[in-house]
Amino acid sequence: PFPQSSIINHQSSIINHQFPPFPSSLNPQCYNLAPRNIPMGIHKTDAFVLRTYSLAEADKICVFLTRDSGKVRGVAHGARKMKSRFGSALEPLTEVALSFYQKEGRDLVSISTCEIVRSHFRSASRDVQTATAFSYIAELLVEFLPDSESNERVYRLVSAVLESVEAKTDLQSLLRYFETWILRLAGFFPDVSECSACGRPSEAEATVFLTMEGSPRCGDCSGGLGMAMTPALRRVVTGMMASHPRALAEAPLTPSVARQLTEINHQLVRHSLERDLKSYSLLKQLVEK
Repeated sequence: PFPQSSIINHQSSIINHQFPPFPSSLNPQCYNLAPRNIPMGIHKTDAFVLRTYSLAEADKICVFLTRDSGKVRGVAHGARKMKSRFGSALEPLTEVALSFYQKEGRDLVSISTCEIVRSHFRSASRDVQTATAFSYIAELLVEFLPDSESNERVYRLVSAVLESVEAKTDLQSLLRYFETWILRLAGFFPDVSECSACGRPSEAEATVFLTMEGSPRCGDCSGGLGMAMTPALRRVVTGMMASHPRALAEAPLTPSVARQLTEINHQLVRHSLERDLKSYSLLKQLVEK
């Protein structure tokens, strides 16, 4: 179901699928992790709500993924009041039209208006597993994205994955797709085209073994130890990098491939963050039931 090429030309492949071009390099420098300061004044942009926290008696601290300014943290004054002007606009992964004010020397922006563009509440409330998956997606974004760094590619990735959730595409396949893309954009998903120890190119039909840190090793250098990326799994990952998530509706991951990719992505996330995500354990329990 996926393209069989061993090396992906990310930009041209994705454009052909009418999906946003993602960086072709896995070097973390291609995904600038250094935060930029947001210019002072009023800003208007589309955004996804990632997380909210209670602040004092009536306010909330909100974390947004904005189209123009990347990850932004701000205060929604009065959001906890019974008749709040924000209504249900601050539900997780709701897409909103956001306006906020940035004051000089302040880490938190002040939220002026937040109006619903598209709500995913119905999908999130479909069942506990879907609701937990939404929390997991939001947590990955909070942890891996730098503050105030614009990245429309990530914004469009989130939009595409949520649209596929709405279309009831296989949820586990979508989560593996999203994990893989986020890890790759952040520079943590390994390039398995060559062995990191001896430098030999990886043959298309060879199994590559990953260390716990994610370094790819050939069979000789690894001694057959590590997380195995079989030829079948490598082809699936290649296909994911060249396809819109809607492709998973017709060709979801097989249980075997899904388990392999879950193990690898989980270890890469754990290694990069030096801990597990809070929502991952609950999601794993729900899947195993």
